[in-house]
Amino acid sequence: MFQNIFKTITNNKTIIGTIIFLFLGIVSRFSFLETPKEVVFDEHHFFHFVSEYQEGKYFFDIHPPLGKLILWANAQLYGLPEFIAEHEKNKHDQEKIQQEQKTIKNKILELQRQAPTTITKNEIEQLQTQFKNNRTQLKYLSTHDKNFSTLNIGQEYSDTLNIVGIRSIPAFFGAALVALMFYFAYFLTSSYAISALIGFLTLFSPAFLVQSQYILMDSILMFFIIFGALFSIKYFQNPTWKNWIMVIASSAIAVSIKWTGMSLIALAGLIWITLWFRKKISFVRLITHFFAFWIIVLTFYMGTFAIHFALLPKSGEGDAFHTPAFQASLIHTNNDERSQNNNITPKTFFLNSTPHDGTALTSFLHYKKNPYFTPTHSEQEKKQLAEYQKDEYVLDWDHWKYYGKFIELNRQMGVQSASIRDNHPFASTPSDWIHGKKSIYLWNKAEKKNNPIKPEGFLPQAWNTYIKKYVSDTNTDQKNDTYIQQLHLFSNHIVWSLLPYSTIILGILLISFTILCYKRKNTHLHNTCNPYYVSSHVFIMFMAIINILPFIFIERPKFLYHAFESVLFGLLGLALVLNSLFLLIEEYTSIQKTLLIRIQWGITIIGAICCFLFFLFELPIIYGFPFHTSISQTLFKFL
Repeated sequence: MFQNIFKTITNNKTIIGTIIFLFLGIVSRFSFLETPKEVVFDEHHFFHFVSEYQEGKYFFDIHPPLGKLILWANAQLYGLPEFIAEHEKNKHDQEKIQQEQKTIKNKILELQRQAPTTITKNEIEQLQTQFKNNRTQLKYLSTHDKNFSTLNIGQEYSDTLNIVGIRSIPAFFGAALVALMFYFAYFLTSSYAISALIGFLTLFSPAFLVQSQYILMDSILMFFIIFGALFSIKYFQNPTWKNWIMVIASSAIAVSIKWTGMSLIALAGLIWITLWFRKKISFVRLITHFFAFWIIVLTFYMGTFAIHFALLPKSGEGDAFHTPAFQASLIHTNNDERSQNNNITPKTFFLNSTPHDGTALTSFLHYKKNPYFTPTHSEQEKKQLAEYQKDEYVLDWDHWKYYGKFIELNRQMGVQSASIRDNHPFASTPSDWIHGKKSIYLWNKAEKKNNPIKPEGFLPQAWNTYIKKYVSDTNTDQKNDTYIQQLHLFSNHIVWSLLPYSTIILGILLISFTILCYKRKNTHLHNTCNPYYVSSHVFIMFMAIINILPFIFIERPKFLYHAFESVLFGLLGLALVLNSLFLLIEEYTSIQKTLLIRIQWGITIIGAICCFLFFLFELPIIYGFPFHTSISQTLFKFL
């Protein structure tokens, strides 16, 4: 059995290529995974969410819960329970000592009121010594209490946590994405050379690598969107239940991580409608597939929220975003304290309700900064609101607690996401993404006199030695050997700037192939006229556009990582463009196919070497190891 499996693998170049790129992805994504052992950028938020799951305190986030649940489940294996227990013990010890301090202070005051004797003086001195010792211990406990609320960017993680293990899930999906991109490109083009080029472009992309090394959800999301798109196109070519189940599963997972996963649902819908009009599948099966898709996706999506609510039964900072009924469903809710918080404005809403005076009140919104209503309402509005009772909410909380919470939370996710208007120093625009103008500054560690930074290990030392010797800025004083550490999220802007043009060319080729195929409808069809091949152009171009289009029009702050899905489909579109051009050259010229294959491999080798050199030069700000200050100006010129 194992011999047959091994023989199948060794005889299949696609499987071998996928395994090779998976290995390269693992090596690149898991290297320096423990560096830095400090909170990096948005890890602050996600580790906070993971910790809240462990403590059961309700929090609010604008994204669905699945990604955070995956990170929490993985963190369970690598010290999160012990970390929380350590924090709780520390907190208990601090409270105990603080109480003891009050007792000691009162006892000292009581003794001081008495007539001074040798015994009382000695007792007071002993109590004062104990008070000082307790104060020292309190300072130590507060300094070493690394709970989730103090884990800001740059804060060191507790030794209780296995940070490599906690970061391993995003790193694994980041590595798997490299292999998947190679496989997907081969599925589209049947060219090993072009597929290898796409694999290398993904492998050496600093943005994809950095984003997959920390406690973030993007690498998981990217993997399932690309995986779902692959099986969507497979389903278009062969509409079987096997392919459709893969599409359903990927869509359910993607949309349960972030709403941007709805682009995958849009692709599945486009393919389903295309099959409907082409009548390539029976009507009964098509309808069955349709209902199976929505039933499973919605059930899975709602199921993730059910787990989310079950893990967060206690009142927390997040319930301030919700109605009093939602808050009342949580344990230890204190409305008085939350009503004093003027920074967060929870909302109560009524829908299609009928007041006692018989008039309809539809989609009525009011802001709640106190237990009843704000002074901005008219007297008539106040009167209507006062007539409502808890059991007259649109959501019957006594019988529909989960469904009411599910609807309200999803509504608030949309409202809060749309209302984000705050400026951010690392916010950027799609134009910036294309031209690589604005990276995201993730983390920094400056050198201190009592704790100088030095490169340790073969690669950091070798890199600094070579670059400082041959590439460093000669205007900088190199006698003072000081080092810094920084992390940046940035693109390979030379590659990214090509993708919009390749997408335009993809559209031109699509129109050309459509005209060409129409003229050849009664003749032998070439590969460029294969309907499945032409359709692949449509679907890839559709995904490249639909994943970037919302970020062109929305007003909220946008960041470099919002471009990731569109860039991945842009790379697949680049593969189709190169392959189509070579197919046209093969058909309309006398150039031999073997020569064209050699040219393809030449392009792949040159492209891989250029990407590798760019990756190698920017190594310190990709992995966060120390680099000499004399190199910094030269290093950042390529950002």
